[in-house]
Amino acid sequence: MHMNLKSFLTTILAISMFLPVYAQEKKQAIISGTITDARSKSPVYEAVITVSSSAFKGQKFAITDSTGTYRINNLPAGSYTISFEMEGYEKYSQDNIALQEGGSVAINHQLVKQRGRGRKIN
Repeated sequence: MHMNLKSFLTTILAISMFLPVYAQEKKQAIISGTITDARSKSPVYEAVITVSSSAFKGQKFAITDSTGTYRINNLPAGSYTISFEMEGYEKYSQDNIALQEGGSVAINHQLVKQRGRGRKIN
């Protein structure tokens, strides 16, 4: 299931890179940051970042690179919600991120591994 989500998001990102960009009067904003493992402090590769806002329809996605870094460009000013997801880690969401026209906000996060779900053997 996770691989299907990752493949879907990768396809969406690839398509969005080739769509024409139209000039807009307002300067667009950026959300970027780094995602690391809370315990080891090492970068989390291929974590999925999702942003949503009433400033646009739908959601925008990014995937962290090998250094745990992500960047989402071309965001209109507004209030945002961001979430970080990775298989084996607890999902994290943060609301009320204010982006101003032409601004940039860095949101770094340390993902926490999910607790083991051991089975009881009778």
